[in-house]
Amino acid sequence: MTADVIIVLAIVAVAVVLFVTEWVRYDGVALMVLLSLAISGVIPMARAIEGFANPAVVTIAAVLVLSGGLYKTGVANVVGAQVLRLAGDSQVRVTALLMLTSGLMSGVMNNTAAVALLIPVVIDISRRLGMRPSRLLIPLSFAALLGGMTTLIGTGPNILLSSILERMGQGGFGFFAFTPVGATALTLGVVYVVVAGRHFLPDRSTGDGDDEGGDEIDLTGRYHLAESLLTLRIPQDSALDGCSLVEARLGQALGYDLLAVRRRGHLVLAPERDFRLRSEDVLIVEGRIEALERLRAWGHLARHRESNDALGRLVKDSTVLAEVEIAEKSDLVDSTVGGIDFRNRFQAHVVAIRRGDEVLSGSFQAVRLEAGDALLLLGSEDQLQQLRYATEFSAIGWTDIGSATEEYELYRWLMRLHVPDGSWLDGKTLAASRLRRAFDLTVLEIEREDGDIALPHASERMRAGDRLIVEGAPACFAVLEALQALVPADERPSVDELESEDVGFAEVTLAPSSDLVGKTLREVLFRESYGLNLISIFRGGRAFHSNIRISRTALAFGDALLVYGNRKKIALLARDPRFLVLHGQLHEVFRVHKAWTASAIMAVFIVAASLNLLPVYIAALLGALLMVFTGCVKGNEVYTFVEWRVVMLLGGMLALGLAMEDSGTAELIAREVVGRAAEMGPRILIASIFLICALAAQFVPTSAVAVLVAPIALSAATELDLSARALLMVVAVGSSCAFLSPFGHPVNLLVMGVGGYKVVDYTKVGAPLFVLLLLMVVFFLPIVWPL
Repeated sequence: MTADVIIVLAIVAVAVVLFVTEWVRYDGVALMVLLSLAISGVIPMARAIEGFANPAVVTIAAVLVLSGGLYKTGVANVVGAQVLRLAGDSQVRVTALLMLTSGLMSGVMNNTAAVALLIPVVIDISRRLGMRPSRLLIPLSFAALLGGMTTLIGTGPNILLSSILERMGQGGFGFFAFTPVGATALTLGVVYVVVAGRHFLPDRSTGDGDDEGGDEIDLTGRYHLAESLLTLRIPQDSALDGCSLVEARLGQALGYDLLAVRRRGHLVLAPERDFRLRSEDVLIVEGRIEALERLRAWGHLARHRESNDALGRLVKDSTVLAEVEIAEKSDLVDSTVGGIDFRNRFQAHVVAIRRGDEVLSGSFQAVRLEAGDALLLLGSEDQLQQLRYATEFSAIGWTDIGSATEEYELYRWLMRLHVPDGSWLDGKTLAASRLRRAFDLTVLEIEREDGDIALPHASERMRAGDRLIVEGAPACFAVLEALQALVPADERPSVDELESEDVGFAEVTLAPSSDLVGKTLREVLFRESYGLNLISIFRGGRAFHSNIRISRTALAFGDALLVYGNRKKIALLARDPRFLVLHGQLHEVFRVHKAWTASAIMAVFIVAASLNLLPVYIAALLGALLMVFTGCVKGNEVYTFVEWRVVMLLGGMLALGLAMEDSGTAELIAREVVGRAAEMGPRILIASIFLICALAAQFVPTSAVAVLVAPIALSAATELDLSARALLMVVAVGSSCAFLSPFGHPVNLLVMGVGGYKVVDYTKVGAPLFVLLLLMVVFFLPIVWPL
């Protein structure tokens, strides 16, 4: 075993671990692989990027644009309507027709796009037939995987394997070369699901168990809406009287989403952010009563306004006051105090801001700084001295508490709070209290008998009896007390009364090409951008609530999101290509007048590719160009349809395939592993290659599996004098058999949240199908492709 072989095997092992654990995005893994191979010298640096010029990469990118043309022109909607018309009210017939539709569409377009188009159709059919979507969505995704096996362009591995054959000088696979085996696999899949597999499918409306009934499908059970709604009354003379929803801080402080307000018998649904509350209003919120009980358990934090003399205690031997001015070209200009994390960056606390003659005090974390702003800072003298050398500031000067009090009117914004005995805050950190984040109240000092703590860290724990010197607007503290005084009502509101002709709930999932994966809703400003409440996220068979938790949760492909608000705003959300709104009447507006044009372009591409009138990648590029020229796809949409992460994955992994060949790694594995299987007979050899591919495909991207195993199969073919085409066909089928888990292919993740599936659901339904395809490959494939 040479050094190059050891390096390649080590790189493969690390790549597989990273693919399975998802510690690094798969396109990042591919680039790491490429760079490792080049830097280690396993392949020449000039050849490391050859993969990006591979015809397979160009073909896949162009086919994605062709698929986008079929997507944007709503071809699948027409097909879905025909499925509904032909299926009647038979659940068995619906399942079979949907699977055939998904499979046939996936043969000529990207299978993820096909499933994304058909999900709203499935939801609509399920609603009309009174069945759960969970009964149809796994069959839909499995059929898309099977349908991808039927043609050259059906799935990435097919195109890649054909390209590898061409590079060997044997000529690539024809357009319909995969059809006999792929069509057989699709037929087996449909028959299996209709006869036996449907009995393993969950009939689930929630994440907790199976529901026996086939009643009208709604979102109440899945998201536990009835259990998570609360009714709260604002008492007389509350500080919330006259507050807007933003000022009331229901979300920041309690994690509540305000869905409706009952005022004098009239119900206001989905009130806007500037809606003003009144005493005696009844609030219908989504959240847990425990949040309010915890806030009440803080106890009464008696507030005392600080006198001028008492303010002097803030400035001691360890802390001083200084005034700095924002420089003209400072990088702080147009940033917020909160956004730049000023306290951690400069080791000083901003007490107040003066802009000209105006003083900004109390709550200015969201104020955008301007050149010339004067900042009053509190901190240690050593730290503040360092600011003299900071380019962000043009001037710095020391000030005394008397001058600062008068100039910045500090007495208006400083108060002392007392933590009572038995308070929930006893033993909690400042961060856990969320005083600053929820109420804009910043603790500048903790006074306690065994020693005061100036500018305490967020991890500092409070104790009963502590006196807190706090900076903040009196109105913010008044809101805190008003929230503690909210009165829970015994009755729970009805979900039905929260919907009207103009307002309602909708279920949303991320579109296949969405760039929001890994981002939090706070980062994408979901509420501000769309004016909708995000009530819950359904993931892994469970619904997660809490406004606070959801806003910090990174979105994942396959999440289902429950939103609430004005239906016009939901319709606007549906037009965002990053989301799929799972309601038939709200899905994207398609260019249906271009449907025939898009279909004709796809048909011409198929004919040109299948008759070898043009190389596949040239035909695909020509088809993609025609889609743009005819208006089926807008020019700026091309870059959203091409999955650039897949392009990066292929470029990097093709370099690894090249390294496996050149270093002799593929030959070694073929001789030592696959060769031993071949000694037991050709069918055992086929079974071993299939199992290597199919088991890896449960966690590793299918294209990466194909690129990794193809050199091994080719070396085995050469070593044992077998048909390279037959063994690569085994690799193609095995790489697409991602039936045992939701993680191997995007189509499985796409339906996971919508169907309320758990990982075990895929295994239950997919394991028998996995075995059936193993038997098909072992006994049927050698008949079509003799060894």
